[in-house]
Amino acid sequence: MPDVPAGASSFCLPGDVTPEWFSHQRWGSTVTFQLSSDWANSEFLGFSLCAVIAFRSFSHSLQVKCTYHFRNKHSDSHDLYCYLHGWYDERRIHSEHIFVGFDPCLVAKKDYMFSEYSEVSVEFQLEDMNDNLLSLDLCQVIECGVRLLHANDEDEIHRFAMTMPGYYHLYPLDRDGLEATFQAKRTIGEQRRRHN
Repeated sequence: MPDVPAGASSFCLPGDVTPEWFSHQRWGSTVTFQLSSDWANSEFLGFSLCAVIAFRSFSHSLQVKCTYHFRNKHSDSHDLYCYLHGWYDERRIHSEHIFVGFDPCLVAKKDYMFSEYSEVSVEFQLEDMNDNLLSLDLCQVIECGVRLLHANDEDEIHRFAMTMPGYYHLYPLDRDGLEATFQAKRTIGEQRRRHN
């Protein structure tokens, strides 16, 4: 898609739960969390993003718009956005899918003012390829997750195979490993629903 920065990457696969390694998770389409005082340092690689989307008789083009709402302690704010996986054709989907992506968030790395922000909300919205919001009757974000990636975060470097020849590139995660993680979380969720 046009205007996607080098190193941005995403994919989708069937599933209905946010992987546990997304450290900030919420039900619904928005997750809000506090930022450390040095979050936008030279070790900052970008944001890993996840949206679980329920489709109902869906047959439209799709793009997942992710909007960052940054705020500082004085309530000053700044918004940025990126896009996750999408398609131009009219695909027929009738189940939940997980969209996972990496956004290098180049502006936050280059602009000093971002180090002053202490909170961010990431909102996931579903649009067609003409930037029109899609009806909740067709599809809906049911949960979402975000994780900041830093070069010194060995656990994340291990999970995301990254190369850095002048820019960051995300290779897709091992699908068998992801499916095992999703299935384990799905089983726990089903057990909780049965007990409630």
